[in-house]
Amino acid sequence: MKLVNFTAAGSPRLGAIIDKKAIDLSQAYLAFQQKQGKMSSFPSGYPIDMLTYLQSGDKAQQAAQEVINWISSSYASLSHQQFVYPISRIQIDPPIRSPSKIICIGLNYADHCREQNFDIPESLILFAKFPSAVIGTGDSITWSGEVSQQVDYEAELAVVIGRKARNVPEDKAYEHIGGYTIVNDVSARDVQFADKQWVRGKSFDTFCPLGPYLVTPNEVGNPHHLAISCWVNGELRQDSSTDQMIFKIPEAIAFITRTCTLLPGDIICTGTPDGVGVFRKPPVFLKPGDVVEIEIEKLGRLRNPIM
Repeated sequence: MKLVNFTAAGSPRLGAIIDKKAIDLSQAYLAFQQKQGKMSSFPSGYPIDMLTYLQSGDKAQQAAQEVINWISSSYASLSHQQFVYPISRIQIDPPIRSPSKIICIGLNYADHCREQNFDIPESLILFAKFPSAVIGTGDSITWSGEVSQQVDYEAELAVVIGRKARNVPEDKAYEHIGGYTIVNDVSARDVQFADKQWVRGKSFDTFCPLGPYLVTPNEVGNPHHLAISCWVNGELRQDSSTDQMIFKIPEAIAFITRTCTLLPGDIICTGTPDGVGVFRKPPVFLKPGDVVEIEIEKLGRLRNPIM
């Protein structure tokens, strides 16, 4: 499934993308139950946002799949329904609006280590981005030029946790994944290097563009064989594959959950490949008027202007 948080007619909604249209799952589920002559299994109504959907567990996911199967088989007769929205008529919001945690992995791509002349790390390097940095596709990345003049892009695959995880062994890690999305780990390099740690320089407001969709694991398949690319103003800057990842996703989940409980909606940013601006010769940084686009195979394209 390809799921989306979106706003239509001023109201937040949870949707599924079918044939370039967004299906309001709450309204579609109600119509589906009425057609089946059944009572809703959700006394407070079907979830209207991704975080509540993930927190609702298997019941919400199974209901969504049933509704999507019904719509897919009857699309010609249902395309006019009020719960069907052309993508051009909606605002796509971040797939997780307020995660409790954003945990990032540094130096996790072999080609990114090579471009810095760094040795491959012996263990995972973790840091955090503040949840207040999250924005969606189409939203503007902004900062004060008085604080930073060296803002950079980083294309990354993001893992979204689907169920509570603590002390998870590697062979059970995939059971705790709700889906995958795209993240731009925007970084103020001058702040990052001056602080000699990474959190502040990577947590400015708007420095975590996320989206556009949450794609479920069954649709993605192996997350370690996906093409990942980044363009700035149409110029290809990063062009790699998630097979360059040093510490794979199950190892990361096992490592993190030894000391930290992951909750539904928490995000793990899995690292960036080579081609970031700071290590180009000469270095290049983002500036107002630029447009950054990141695409990961099967996950769509995340696009953000710089203001």
